[in-house]
Amino acid sequence: MQPTHRSNRILLPAQTWFVYLTLVIALTLSYIPTGRLPGVPDWVAVVLAFWCVREPMRVGMGTAFVFGILVDIGHGAAMGQFALAYVVLAYLATSVSRRVLWFPVLQQALHVLPMLLLTQGIMVVVRLVGGGEFPG
Repeated sequence: MQPTHRSNRILLPAQTWFVYLTLVIALTLSYIPTGRLPGVPDWVAVVLAFWCVREPMRVGMGTAFVFGILVDIGHGAAMGQFALAYVVLAYLATSVSRRVLWFPVLQQALHVLPMLLLTQGIMVVVRLVGGGEFPG
């Protein structure tokens, strides 16, 4: 069976404008005040992890740092709190990107989940070191 034109398009690299558009949309979603609603993900971290795994040559630690600073500014957090967490996330995601892409989607999610949990843990530790309250 020959691959169709449609299936070949999936394997092409994503357009640069589309990658950064999704990151800007995630940044906009993170600025929406949700209070303490349970189950609302860190949109920037999720999208950043996806693009670092899918396009590691285009999205990396520099992009993570810039969007981390923008989230710090938008949330009024300690300067560098989100930036540090996103840079660590980008490093881990790009370092395992070639291996993760070989797995099915569920196993890919299980590879990325500890990275996202570590990102949240870094933000909690930075908040506590800065004199903030425990968020629980």
